[in-house]
Amino acid sequence: METQYRLLIIVLGIFLSISLASAITISTPSQVNLGENFDLVILGSGFYALEMKIPQGLSIISDPSVGTRTGDIYKTVTTGSLTIILRGIQSGTYTISGQFTDGSGIKDLNSQIIIIKEQEVTPICPTCLVDSVWSNCEEGKQIKIIYICSSSTNYQCVQTTETLDCQVEPIADSDGDIVTCEVGWMCKDENNLAYQSSDCTLSSVQECSEGCDNKGCKFKPEIKEQFEDNLTIEILPPEEKPKSFFAKIIDFIKGVIDALIFWD
Repeated sequence: METQYRLLIIVLGIFLSISLASAITISTPSQVNLGENFDLVILGSGFYALEMKIPQGLSIISDPSVGTRTGDIYKTVTTGSLTIILRGIQSGTYTISGQFTDGSGIKDLNSQIIIIKEQEVTPICPTCLVDSVWSNCEEGKQIKIIYICSSSTNYQCVQTTETLDCQVEPIADSDGDIVTCEVGWMCKDENNLAYQSSDCTLSSVQECSEGCDNKGCKFKPEIKEQFEDNLTIEILPPEEKPKSFFAKIIDFIKGVIDALIFWD
């Protein structure tokens, strides 16, 4: 009876070890980013040997079982569950598969497909200029220049404006009387022309290239060419050059000959 009991325990132990070995499975995430670590989890119990295909696009970072790897083939002998840390070093789609044995035959492991994808880099906005302060109240409006940057601006700083309704408080003198200003164009300063409202606010400022004076911009004076109406041109004969001594002797001889011919 005792012998039969021991035999039954041995048979149950063998059956149990085979059942546990048959339950060995592997699992990984379905997708990770390039350069990111992830776990290859091997769930098992008892003593067993593994031979797996781990593509070279996946690098082994940590292996508590101290297995060996030649090319794509990874081999190890371990007990119980095991977690190997891998890292994707090249983007692509990879399949991890293999076989195991506990001494009672070779069985196939379930396979795992994992996608290593390029990590998407979100653009970052540059540092934009600081927003301006609110302008003076002109014609019931204040304006401020602002800079915005987002995906809608293609991550570039874009200048825009904000407006705000406003009301100018009337100006009072020392006696409390409301001061009104002359309406019209005036020189804001020596280089700018502006339109003044009755509440003394200035708007429509224009730059004067030649300066501002007497409620208007200066202009360059026109240069006119003046011509005399009666223009007399006097043509003088060419100035005769003085004759040489020999030329005078020849002219004298010619005169004598002409006189002899005339008296003949």
